[in-house]
Amino acid sequence: MAPSTRVITTAAMADDDGKNQKKVIKDVGKQLLSKHKCPHKDLLVKLLQQASKALPELKTQSDSLRPTIKPLSDSILKHGLLHQKDKDVRLLVTVCVCEILRILAPEPGFTDEEFRDIFRLLVDMFADLADTKSQYYYSKRVELLETIAKYNFCVRMLDIGCEDLILEMFNIFFSVIRKEHSSNVFGAMSSIMSAIVQEKCSQGLLEVIFRSLLKDKKDTFSASYQLAVSVIEDCNAVSVTEDRDQAFQPLVCRFLNRCILNRDSVNSVLKESYHAIIYEIFQCAPEMLIAVVPNLTQELLTDQIDTRIAAIKFVGKLFSIPGRHVAQEYPHLFIEFVNRFSDKSAEVRLNAVSCAKSFILTNPSGEESTAVVSALEGRLLDFDDKVRIQAVAVVCDLTKSTVRPIPPELIAQAAKRLRDKKVFVRKKAMKMLLDVYHHYCIRCSEGIIKLSAVFEEIPCGILMLCYDKDLEFGLQNIERVLEEDLFPVSLSVEERVRHWLFLYSHPVSANQNGFFTSAHEKALSAVLSQKKRLQSEMQSYLDLRTSGKNVSDKAEERMQKLFTKMSTCFPVPIKAEECFRKLHLLKDDDLHNTLKEILLELKFENAQTIRENFVKKMKDMHVDSEFLQSLVTKCQYNIFSSDHVSCILDHLCEDTFGEPNLKNACVTLLMVIVNAFPQLLRGSEEQFCMLLLEENSNFRNELLQMLAKAGPHISVDLSVIYPFLERICLSGTRAQAKLAISAISELVVTSKEFTFSCLCKTLVDALESEQNTPTVLQSLGCMAQHSVSAFDSHSEEITRYIIDKIILEKEVGMCDIVSSNDSSDCTTSCDLKIFGLKTLVKSFLPHQRKTCITRQIDEVLDVISQMLQRAEVSKGRLYSESSTDHLRLAAATSVLRLSQIWDPHIPPDIYRQTVLMAKDPSSMVRKSFLEKTFKLLKNNVLHCKYICAFALAASSQKDDSLSYMAEIIKNRHKEAKVPKSTTVKRDATNDPVCAVIFLIHILAHDTAFPAQDSENEEIIGSFFSPVVFTMEALLNPLFVDGDMDRIRSVVSDMHNIFNAIKRAEDALDVHKTSRLHILANLGAKYLVEKHSISGMSVSHTSTNILLPSSLFRKSNQKQSSRNQCKGVRKSVEDVSASDGDLHKRSKSSLNSHTRKPHEKQIVSSGEREIHDFTSPESITCQDKLSLSPMDDSW
Repeated sequence: MAPSTRVITTAAMADDDGKNQKKVIKDVGKQLLSKHKCPHKDLLVKLLQQASKALPELKTQSDSLRPTIKPLSDSILKHGLLHQKDKDVRLLVTVCVCEILRILAPEPGFTDEEFRDIFRLLVDMFADLADTKSQYYYSKRVELLETIAKYNFCVRMLDIGCEDLILEMFNIFFSVIRKEHSSNVFGAMSSIMSAIVQEKCSQGLLEVIFRSLLKDKKDTFSASYQLAVSVIEDCNAVSVTEDRDQAFQPLVCRFLNRCILNRDSVNSVLKESYHAIIYEIFQCAPEMLIAVVPNLTQELLTDQIDTRIAAIKFVGKLFSIPGRHVAQEYPHLFIEFVNRFSDKSAEVRLNAVSCAKSFILTNPSGEESTAVVSALEGRLLDFDDKVRIQAVAVVCDLTKSTVRPIPPELIAQAAKRLRDKKVFVRKKAMKMLLDVYHHYCIRCSEGIIKLSAVFEEIPCGILMLCYDKDLEFGLQNIERVLEEDLFPVSLSVEERVRHWLFLYSHPVSANQNGFFTSAHEKALSAVLSQKKRLQSEMQSYLDLRTSGKNVSDKAEERMQKLFTKMSTCFPVPIKAEECFRKLHLLKDDDLHNTLKEILLELKFENAQTIRENFVKKMKDMHVDSEFLQSLVTKCQYNIFSSDHVSCILDHLCEDTFGEPNLKNACVTLLMVIVNAFPQLLRGSEEQFCMLLLEENSNFRNELLQMLAKAGPHISVDLSVIYPFLERICLSGTRAQAKLAISAISELVVTSKEFTFSCLCKTLVDALESEQNTPTVLQSLGCMAQHSVSAFDSHSEEITRYIIDKIILEKEVGMCDIVSSNDSSDCTTSCDLKIFGLKTLVKSFLPHQRKTCITRQIDEVLDVISQMLQRAEVSKGRLYSESSTDHLRLAAATSVLRLSQIWDPHIPPDIYRQTVLMAKDPSSMVRKSFLEKTFKLLKNNVLHCKYICAFALAASSQKDDSLSYMAEIIKNRHKEAKVPKSTTVKRDATNDPVCAVIFLIHILAHDTAFPAQDSENEEIIGSFFSPVVFTMEALLNPLFVDGDMDRIRSVVSDMHNIFNAIKRAEDALDVHKTSRLHILANLGAKYLVEKHSISGMSVSHTSTNILLPSSLFRKSNQKQSSRNQCKGVRKSVEDVSASDGDLHKRSKSSLNSHTRKPHEKQIVSSGEREIHDFTSPESITCQDKLSLSPMDDSW
């Protein structure tokens, strides 16, 4: 638009009475114009004040006023008043000039140069707006600012080329504006700038606005920021209706699009801040960027990783603007945003995940939110560790937010990161998930939310870290987590119990939605067991320390061993052991008294108080404070306490459960606690007894088990409990009877033998009256294990009744017999025979190993032998196939049980018959027998000669046999590496390698032994396969952790064994000697062939090989020498008598149980005379076997 046509807007207002003002204005102008020089200040100010007051009174805009005003205008120019330095004069001149411009608009009659001087004056006046101290000057300047804004004077600056002044004015406005300025100042400045940039905007003006938009971005309420926003909003309101290339909006879009698409071509220092500019503009004028935002898609698709990272950060921020639905408005941009969650660059994915939190919180609903949640879930399984960590962090933060409920599967997936392959991922995930679990626990306690399986999977995941072998986890570290970090410190015991019960009420086996597995329960039990062990050993140490001032060397040695044991309960045992030694050297009695006190304090809150007081004091102690704090925590009952037990019992007594699983959970959890810490039942005896004595209780077995466990630790009124326990022994189930006997043994402190004697008499009477015989038999057998003397007083009548009335009887009276689940597919008569046999066997297995038994075991062994051979001992009675299977299995199991103590007294033929159960025709017998054998061998309570069973079963159950064999070899190898402190002499044949000795003897007596003239290699190979199976297992490096020294030792031992056997005779049947030699030769040949192929030398060192004298003897020993084992049986091939003859022999043999006066007393230690011999190859034979801890799970 040409300058001549430029219109300066003004208000057309009528002025009826302006004659006086006109005269004043004209007179002032003439006076000033008449002066040759500029008047002095006083006169000048006086005249200008008159003019400045008169001019505003002229409301009418008219060209007719030009003559009146012209003298004033000319005088201002003549005397150079536009350039005056005095602020009073400058202010008055500025007022007059502004009024002249208003009145004489649109053409006030100034030249371009004069206009420039006028605008220079105005801009300088704008700079003085920062001075707000002088109210007069400030108010005048504000009035001038408003007038200039109102009449758009500054637009004329564009026509006369004053872009530099415009730029300066913009800078001044943004620099002088303050929060203290009134809103009309903001409005006037914004109006002036908006009018200019709407007409014509330059790159410089754009940058000035953008800088003000960015420089105070940390303080969005700053004055310059608000002014810039106001300008943009004003421009946006106009720009949507007008389209000018030089206007603000088109220039903004061109600048930002160039920054996005070709940033190198942009000549501006702000080109690197374009994202921030877009963000600020989008918040105040989103419509202005309709042509800009879609181009951000190009940045998300570029090959440059840094650009994609910056773009994903910015787009995520843009999508998270509150109150806007940017993702919906720009769907293509959103699609690419979601795609970046699976970007090929881990850094891009990491930043995408970081954006997910703010996006979901800002957009809690809708398809877009669901898509981001799904993308986030996928990153929990990302290949990159950092991405997985960040995904877990975002999920945890979202979970704690109340804005949007998080899908359960998302939390579950996050919890699975506790099993991540990377240690630091597991560690960080555990920390974050624990924080989530704390938040969840608090909200549950406040009643805001209900207990949820999703959140309870977090402690389950933490429990599984007990199996983690890394130093950061494992039992030692997870114990600390359960003690200190699992629950919020402020959470009450009642709330803690609620969470534990919820876990136990959702077992996988019983609940379709279950998540608590046996592995979780096993892990918790392991933690509690470790805690119990440390507490027990610490108590032992404190007792030793306080037993006397002068500690003996033996006590000192024991204390050092306790330190070593206790240190294994800490993450770094070496450091912990050193701390224990330093602790021992401290002469601080208060410290050790505190440890004693906390070990005895069963109440949760009391123990917490003791611990807190101790932590305050330990700063002055010269021991690692972290170690001391950890030690006190481990000694404290903090995972479970007597308060927990009392709370659980309250739940059971009140019986207000809505779900049946919850009641089961109470009992299960109570069992776990009592098994680990039976003393925690102390103080809750009344509640416990009330539950125990309830009629028709569904949990009687469990309660009895807890009573037996906690018996020594609680105070119970025996006059109330004993009649109940006696009734259980007579009329309960077999399982209950076993527990009741154990409970009586634990509860009765004094006169225990008298109590059991009375109970035994009652049980014998019940047995003879045939009342609930299975339970009575169980009670008698268990009682015999607890009190040998009580059983011995009635052993004759009990034994006679069991053998004559039960085992040898054709049909057993079954009145009042409670059904049993021990062998469900067996007849009741068969069941009773098995129960009777178990009672007899238990009577020879006392819990106290040193107890002397004066009864003969031969009679029981005779019964077992005949059951093994024919599974029949009664008068001509043939049972069903199922029944005979169960009888054989019971007999074989009895041998295994007796072997724990009586192995030296078990004849070779019974041992052979027992081991051959591994080849029994019945798969049920084979499987059950192998499982029992493996269990006893694994617990190290059975001689290694029973490994032969796995070799014999390999033909039908190779996988199971190899698995069993491998684990036993591994366990024994590990045990052999541990230094033995005991001086007790061990049986040299109790080694997996020596199993070959027994296996060869068993095969030599096998009726299927191939004929010696047989040339069928397949038959020979099949028969010899058990030996090959055993040798391959023993020589497998994988089973001994790759210990080749051990393999070489085994090769040498087997070579010596085969040579020793070839130089010995069969002690049972000399005619089988040739078979022994054949098998030994085959073994030696196989050993040479196998290791010549593998490249291992078969050279060996001659050593003494111990052969059992019950099976072997010197080759030059006469056949008439005395038998090595009392009562040697016939070999298997000689047993061919008919059933009738069998019964006659059985009756005759079983009736000969009375011990002759001259017979030597047999004690439970299994001692018997040793017969050794040495062959030319240094063969040594012995039959005295070492004793091992007895298994009592039968």
